[in-house]
Amino acid sequence: MIVLGIPMYNFNIPSTLSSYFDHIARAGITFRYTANGPEGLLQNKKAVVFITRGGSYGSDHPQTAYVRQFLGFLGIEDVEFVHAEGLAIDEASRAAALESAREQIARLGRQAD
Repeated sequence: MIVLGIPMYNFNIPSTLSSYFDHIARAGITFRYTANGPEGLLQNKKAVVFITRGGSYGSDHPQTAYVRQFLGFLGIEDVEFVHAEGLAIDEASRAAALESAREQIARLGRQAD
């Protein structure tokens, strides 16, 4: 299982995570080229991605799509996202977002049992 914790920086992932993605995307190691195009070599892996955002952007935000696409490129199709959004709006929004994230994490824990 791969676990990623990702804040939103300027509508995208942090530059350090982008650099990490650059380092792990290696032809012949994490993917390979075939006659039908690239094929991810990390099949049958699960990823859980925790995304935090100060505002509210929704789960279909391009940041989420990019992370899903990158992991899929490596062959990781089983991806669960936990979003905690609205953390910088006000205390009520922050509290509600964190409670929702805790509930999602608890649900993921029950699924793992």
